[in-house]
Amino acid sequence: MDDRFIKYIKLYAIIFLLFLCIPITIAALLGAFYGFSKLLFSRPADIVFYLFILSLPVTVFGTVYYIFFRRTKNHPSKAVRIISYFLFIAATAISIFFFVKDLNIFFNKKYDSIAYYNSFTLSFLAGNIALLFIIAIVQAFSTGKEKDWMER
Repeated sequence: MDDRFIKYIKLYAIIFLLFLCIPITIAALLGAFYGFSKLLFSRPADIVFYLFILSLPVTVFGTVYYIFFRRTKNHPSKAVRIISYFLFIAATAISIFFFVKDLNIFFNKKYDSIAYYNSFTLSFLAGNIALLFIIAIVQAFSTGKEKDWMER
């Protein structure tokens, strides 16, 4: 049987590599798509690439909000359900508003840098992540304790 220290070191290494692997995979996919765009060297491919990049934050957060929205249906506390639904709908509406605003900026100004778009600002990204964590924590604390397998 392994020593507990070795077991926890292995667990920490796996968690660290998992969190290291996710950004590297996303960067590799974006780099490959960017390389594919430059390989084609055509204006339509560049526009598709830019639209893909612009829609990435809204798509990711929209998917997470949808999953949380569906999961909230079975939450035991009605007050937490109502607050969660309100926050999810407001966050989705704000994300769609910023996405439409970014599309307007893209088609009118045609900036090549993401620094000019609202969906990539620190406040937008950090606000969405903070909102998801806050709702997840509130839902976790308002849910009853799960029965242990020995008690069943």
